[in-house]
Amino acid sequence: MPSTEYGEFRLQRQKGGVGYFGQVRVRVVPGPADVVWTAPPEDRTSLQPREDAEFVEAALDGARDGVELVRSLGVDVGERVEVVHAQLDLKDIEESAVSAAAALAVGEAFGVADRLVLDFRDGWFVRTA
Repeated sequence: MPSTEYGEFRLQRQKGGVGYFGQVRVRVVPGPADVVWTAPPEDRTSLQPREDAEFVEAALDGARDGVELVRSLGVDVGERVEVVHAQLDLKDIEESAVSAAAALAVGEAFGVADRLVLDFRDGWFVRTA
C-alpha cells in the first residue's frame, strides 16, 4: 500500500419516509495503529467535536468498526486511520449513517469496499459480504 490512501463514502437514503445522511473521508497514513480525528477546526464544512460531539464520535466508532471489518478480511491494518472530514447535512444527518459511512470509507481506503455491504436494521451498519 502506498504511504497515504484516502477513502470516502456518502450515505444518503430514504427509509420508511425518514432521510438518512452521513459522509466521511478518511486517510490512512504510516504510524501506530489507531483511529483519530484530524479534521481541521477551521473547516466549517465538516463536523467538529465541540459542536457536533455525538456525530464525531459516530464517525470515529464507524472508522474503528471499519478497521475491524477490514482486518476480518485478512488485510494487515497496521497503520493510522485519520478521519479528515465528515460532511454535515442538518436536515438528515443521523448517527448510524455517519458511522456506516466511516466504516465504508475505511474499506475503500484499504481496497476492500467491494467486500463490504451496507445494511439497515433499526439503523445503518456495515458487514462483510
